[in-house]
Amino acid sequence: MEIFEQAYTVPREGLCAGALFRLIQDVSAAHCRLLGYGEPVMEEKGVMWVIIRHGVEVLRWPAPGEALRVRTWPGPTRHGTCPRWYRIEGPEGELLMTGCAVWSVVDRLSRKMVIPAEHGVEIPPVVTGFESRRPAAPGKLPLTESAEYVVPAAVLDENGHMNNTRYYDLAEELLGTRGRPLAGAVTEYVAEAREGERLRLQWGQEGARFYFTGEHQGPAFRMELRYS
Repeated sequence: MEIFEQAYTVPREGLCAGALFRLIQDVSAAHCRLLGYGEPVMEEKGVMWVIIRHGVEVLRWPAPGEALRVRTWPGPTRHGTCPRWYRIEGPEGELLMTGCAVWSVVDRLSRKMVIPAEHGVEIPPVVTGFESRRPAAPGKLPLTESAEYVVPAAVLDENGHMNNTRYYDLAEELLGTRGRPLAGAVTEYVAEAREGERLRLQWGQEGARFYFTGEHQGPAFRMELRYS
């Protein structure tokens, strides 16, 4: 199995955190379809892909209109989790970002994690030597600001919950950082948020670093955003 590659051109308005993680998500989905584990196949098996944790480290933020090459490959399944690595390069091969996402396979009815192989999901791992560290937990900061957010239908994905990339849009809207170049980010997804659920959002800042959280009947997500 080889590394999967996909070309991408940064839009004229530039890249934001949400758009970056949508790109990562779309490339992951394209590779899974190629491997035979796209959404229709997973639905037939009664399971779905759910992300547990995202992380990226940025060496240089891409410019508007810049042509990029996004590369991804799967790692070995461990304790039921499926890591996937990413590298984003410029047109001359310059390394711009590295990242890792930890995915799980979840039963569609019970919404609980399952062992992938027990449901016919087996993706051979690829080892390249370019693997970054699996993302650690977001670094906490004192929470000084708060807001409430009711999950609308417009942000749901095919799994019926708030799409993971929409948390970045929400965070940057409230933080006033949309379009600001990222230096790094890590997000931990604890529980899904469905349409009509009310999230209590809290955040704090230390220089160019932000800690942003959401909860409803317990923690929903935790996010650390660092800007250059």
